[in-house]
Amino acid sequence: MPILSSEIKWMKSLTVSDDSSNGGRLSKNEIPDGVKNNIFPDVPQAERTTGSTRYRKVFIKFANPDNLLAIAPKLFVETNTAAQDMVAIFPGSLTDTQATLTGSERLYGAARLQTAINAGSSVLEVNTEGASFNLFRSGDLIRISNKATVDDVAGFEEFATLAAAPSYTGDLAQLTLTSALANSFPATSTKVASCYQPGDLKASSTMPVLTSVAGTFNSALYPIIVDHIGGITQNWLLTFTSASSFNVTGDTLGSIGGGSISVNFTPLNSDFARPFFTLDFHAFGGTFVSGNTLSFTTQPAAIALWYKRVVPAGAASYSGNQVIIGVDCESA
Repeated sequence: MPILSSEIKWMKSLTVSDDSSNGGRLSKNEIPDGVKNNIFPDVPQAERTTGSTRYRKVFIKFANPDNLLAIAPKLFVETNTAAQDMVAIFPGSLTDTQATLTGSERLYGAARLQTAINAGSSVLEVNTEGASFNLFRSGDLIRISNKATVDDVAGFEEFATLAAAPSYTGDLAQLTLTSALANSFPATSTKVASCYQPGDLKASSTMPVLTSVAGTFNSALYPIIVDHIGGITQNWLLTFTSASSFNVTGDTLGSIGGGSISVNFTPLNSDFARPFFTLDFHAFGGTFVSGNTLSFTTQPAAIALWYKRVVPAGAASYSGNQVIIGVDCESA
């Protein structure tokens, strides 16, 4: 069964604030869909007057119970804000915080088609939210869509590649494609977005490091399986307490219990009632002694993504403002 849209979940980062600690690792908390201020706070009058830049980090988690690979995911701003602010996205790491941001990160965002285009065209003009944001670049994959929503069956959607850097006249950008479009698109309802492509995604583990004179761990034949629902970013240390038994600790979780080399070890992530990972007992070989260690790091099936909201000084008040981020991928 493929990855379902209901299994793609927007999750909060561990810290949500406006200071240097903002961001960090994946949290257990899902971001509620369609709820006011679920990512950004309101913009009060004083902030609109002076202008502001705020950041929020989210994780797009592929919580598939069968641990399926997400193939070639594409992330894009599906619908930009109706107000005078601008929200763009850019990639993060699984642990970075706002302290590491420079303000010069490569941004991905959306624009509106300025002039209707016909099938066969390879040049289009879009109305951007500011040439200085540089949302479109040579070689970018872009999404062109006049669908009312990401999953709408009506309308057309195409992905195309930019043949060169756009040329600007004010905030209007002329985009040249490497190939002609298959469909015609009206100016009134067509959105054009640059796509962030993080590559195929699957929860993973680093190569385990074993400290033992006579014990072995064959991760080539019996890899560590990280669960797509229960898996997290964590540095794990397995310490033997005897020839067959061990305890396991995580760098932020502390002790999660112990196991034996005679049975599979599947420590439970109680937040999701799923294992953090699975160690196949067949991987253990040779002879262990107390004090031997096995260390490894797990990474979840999640894409770390930063949102950047820029409110220009003197922005007008707007009620019900929102931005919609879309994901497109296959699964296997």
